[in-house]
Amino acid sequence: MIGIYVISGIMIVTAFLTAAFYVNERRVIATITKTVSSLGFMLIAFIALSKNFDNLHNLKYGMVMLTGLMLCFVGDIFLMIKELFRDERTSNLYLLLGVGSFTLAQIMFAIRFIMYADRFIYWLIPIVLIAPAILLISHKTNIMKLEKTGIGLIIYSVIIGFTTICALNLLIVNPSNRSVALFVALAAFMLSDTALCYTYYGRSVTLRRILNYVVMLFYYSATILLAYSILL
Repeated sequence: MIGIYVISGIMIVTAFLTAAFYVNERRVIATITKTVSSLGFMLIAFIALSKNFDNLHNLKYGMVMLTGLMLCFVGDIFLMIKELFRDERTSNLYLLLGVGSFTLAQIMFAIRFIMYADRFIYWLIPIVLIAPAILLISHKTNIMKLEKTGIGLIIYSVIIGFTTICALNLLIVNPSNRSVALFVALAAFMLSDTALCYTYYGRSVTLRRILNYVVMLFYYSATILLAYSILL
């Protein structure tokens, strides 16, 4: 447990440094620090999984979470590569590959959350529209300018919104320490990815710089919780 806490602390520090390096256009160093953070949540997941070999139920859950986190790790790699390219076409390609990896992870999480819940509360579904509505309103009010790749981000925001309500549903129907961790993680994930859209397409340079810290800190807090949930 102490090892997991130490790794989590290192992740938060390197996540903060990553945001600072991106703000100061030091992309290569930011790539290094972000890689450390991403390896951190994978390491936590492996440690947590290793403690569940004697519990088949938790082992199955852990394997699903580990697979989802591996997809997040792949998505991180694509997004890091995106930041190293100045060519818009190449950059957008890696952005879409990254979003695609995260989409697969979110779909996997959503399916697992539904399977664990005793029932599904359908009146939660409208919550799915909150994130895409915020992005579209921001686009219409000229706070951000969504480009062609923005359509993919809108679709992704619907998917992560659905995964979040699946986690909320699990919390309401089957309350436990694990379901609390999962809902907080997915809410942080949604906030992070919504903020990420503003860092890419926001018109205010100051806002984009500030939101870099929000993106990194909320994203890695989310992945720490997802990895840690294997132990709960």
